Amino acid sequence: MSYTIYKTVKNKKYAYEVTSYWNTELKQSRRKTKYLGAVDGDNNITDKIERTKEKLILDFGDGYLLNEFVKSLSIFPLIDSLMIRKYKEIIPLICYRLCIQSAMYNASSWSEANIVSALHKDIDLSSQNISRILSFLGSENLQRNFFEQYLKIVGGIEKSIIIDATSLPNQINSGFNAWGYSDSHIEKQFRFLCVVDQEQKMPLFYRYLPGNLSDISTLRNTITELQSMGVKNSFVLIDAGYFSAENIGELYNSKIDFLTRIPSSRAIYKELVDKEVKDLENIEYAVKYNKRILFIKKVEIDLYTHKAYAYVVLDPMRKSKEIGEQINEYLELKEDEQDIDKTKTKIKLNNCGVMVLVSSKNIEAKKVISCYYMRQSVEQVFGFMKDDLDSLPIRRHNDETIRGYLFLQFIVLVIFVQLRQKLESKYTVEQALLQMRNLKCKVFTDKILVAELTKRQKEVFGLCKILVPKFLGI
Repeated sequence: MSYTIYKTVKNKKYAYEVTSYWNTELKQSRRKTKYLGAVDGDNNITDKIERTKEKLILDFGDGYLLNEFVKSLSIFPLIDSLMIRKYKEIIPLICYRLCIQSAMYNASSWSEANIVSALHKDIDLSSQNISRILSFLGSENLQRNFFEQYLKIVGGIEKSIIIDATSLPNQINSGFNAWGYSDSHIEKQFRFLCVVDQEQKMPLFYRYLPGNLSDISTLRNTITELQSMGVKNSFVLIDAGYFSAENIGELYNSKIDFLTRIPSSRAIYKELVDKEVKDLENIEYAVKYNKRILFIKKVEIDLYTHKAYAYVVLDPMRKSKEIGEQINEYLELKEDEQDIDKTKTKIKLNNCGVMVLVSSKNIEAKKVISCYYMRQSVEQVFGFMKDDLDSLPIRRHNDETIRGYLFLQFIVLVIFVQLRQKLESKYTVEQALLQMRNLKCKVFTDKILVAELTKRQKEVFGLCKILVPKFLGI
């Protein structure tokens, strides 16, 4: 409901429109006031404010947050000098990749309904132009210059790093595409390997490789390439795919400490589980990780003639779930099949909820699990990569355009990680952007008016140290 009130200031009378509304968060009636102008003795407005015509409504919160956040980062001048000055569409593309997990050819439709179209005027996000941009980003000289300067920005050359790789299945005609094993079947793919700073959780570097190369064969070259760029590895956190006598020996010879998971198929895993799991569910081995209770036993072992420390980890919740699955699978077998499968099922039950980590370094048991799960920083970028690779706007299918896409994804990951750190665990990036997407703005002929912020929207902007204007000039 709206009504008009009048105020007299220094013998001059002014009119205001007051509108009442219900605030759902505060659960109480509130009101907002809009100035109408000065009035005469008959309450006629004598100097009405100029009414501008409303043109459209745009999504404001997510695009504005990301645009301003990117500009606040230490990496922005580097992106600006190497990329934005050539293609002003770079920042809108980054914002799109963070906001929407959809095919790149939908970027144009997204930007038309988002504030980025007003913040970055006359941008071309057509499929043809995106292909040109990706080809530009795929330049080896550009990427070499970027990483040379980027590694200086992230600071320091003595790094504890996480190395992990994933398969990227696709139908692109590329020399890097090869038949490989992925998700229990064979398909055309290439491999994406990412290196992350363990302490800062910042992505440092990436490689992409033919799909038929195993993880084991790529570790040495990755470490050598990092060293050639001035990054000395003091500690490496690697996935089980890199576990081999050759790789372990290489790490010991290079005096690089490591933490990895032992594959369950290895004899050393089976020996440790058979010997150590029996009394593992004991209070002296209990460790709290976030809200979960785990049991972790540390054992000194001989690892391919080198001294190492094994950590036998039991997750009771995962154990309960896996036991249920194994027993259900066993009971569904016919009686004669159960007799044959009984021994195998007993072995599987013994392994339920168990994993074995191994390190060259003596790490405290309660710290080793949080250290290992830092790999999740890497796995999040793989989620970005896998969602829409088949829908890339690549018509020529050349290696340069593919390199450009992966390079763009790497930059998106760098920004994603820093945004997540700013949100201080109060919101995930996805939750924050969903909150922001509800913040709209109205576009008039000469300005853009921003809607009122909710409590959560104010909190997100505050965590990112971004000020939101009441209106923007056009």
